[in-house]
Amino acid sequence: MLTALQLIKDELKSSREIFDATSADILDDHLHKDPGGKALPLAALYAHVIFSEDAILQGMVRHTEPLFNSSWKNKTGASEIMPPMDENWSSANEKWSHSVSIDMTQFREYAQAVFQSTDDYVNSLADADVDMIVDLGNWGQKTVASILAGILIGHRYSLTGEISAVKGIFGVKGYPF
Repeated sequence: MLTALQLIKDELKSSREIFDATSADILDDHLHKDPGGKALPLAALYAHVIFSEDAILQGMVRHTEPLFNSSWKNKTGASEIMPPMDENWSSANEKWSHSVSIDMTQFREYAQAVFQSTDDYVNSLADADVDMIVDLGNWGQKTVASILAGILIGHRYSLTGEISAVKGIFGVKGYPF
């Protein structure tokens, strides 16, 4: 029987594979280029996925310092970390998205550390743990299952689509399939 926890593990793996495959061939020439309109640069989209996962899982769920403020402080490969997800988020994120630069090689190493931290946490859970309630402050109270499925997995799929679309704006293949 497929449990909620196993489904979450499977979807974390699938969403990561699609994210990695979609972003694997981002060209350096396109990484920081403004795609125009309201679309955001690829560097910001990629960094947003990783910084968000780190901040949400480490800070909000586990109540520890995100890796970008601890073991990876000043080593992520980003010129600056993503702004806090607070009441000023929209304007701060837009400004950050057009100013952040990343060294993709270094940032991918940080991404792997974030993914490993997520895997370590998820692999430490028992089936019943997905029903635990976590207080996310302004975001309300959510179950671990809801956070992992709705916020981490859904968010990654959503931003993978944005990355694919921006690559298309630049005339290159978006999704790998």
